[in-house]
Amino acid sequence: MKYFFLAAISIFTLYSCGGTKPTTAEKNDTGAYIAPGYEKKKFKKILVLAMLKQPVYRKRVEKALVDQLKDRNYNAVASTDIFTDEMLLDTMAIRKTAEDAGIDAAILLTSLGTSSQTIEHATFGGFGQWYGWTFGTVELDTRSASVNYLQMDFMVKDKIGSQYRVAIPVNTSNGSDVALQQYSLAARNRLITDKIL
Repeated sequence: MKYFFLAAISIFTLYSCGGTKPTTAEKNDTGAYIAPGYEKKKFKKILVLAMLKQPVYRKRVEKALVDQLKDRNYNAVASTDIFTDEMLLDTMAIRKTAEDAGIDAAILLTSLGTSSQTIEHATFGGFGQWYGWTFGTVELDTRSASVNYLQMDFMVKDKIGSQYRVAIPVNTSNGSDVALQQYSLAARNRLITDKIL
């Protein structure tokens, strides 16, 4: 995890080398932060970096979002495709590799944690009579719903800090494959709807 943190700091530093004008936070009507003065433009290549502890999930999350972006003709690449584990130890290697790859924007995904809740649903059946007694049937269905929140930051090479930030809920109750598909689609659609891409 410390290597991923180092990589995130390096990516943040790489894309923070722009002007020094301070900004104030703005939120759009969907609750997402958009930096003042941000203007949508065409990016050459977008790096997707997921800050997740488990390498398998990190790779799957990055690939799912890259695939969604490529479906809409955006040139995107997963960090797992261009950075080796050794590069993650060296901020200069990260910076040089990103610049050599022509990356001019980055999407940083960070887990904000999981919340769970139990949902109870009662179903009342038909009524009947037996020896003068009236009775009904009741079925109680109890389910556990688990939601993970992923924060998505969008950074641009020539601007300071995150230009866009939003937390996207991911329902993980139906399995990881469904959750990945739903999250990557929601993330891509938010970037387009909020006029980031």
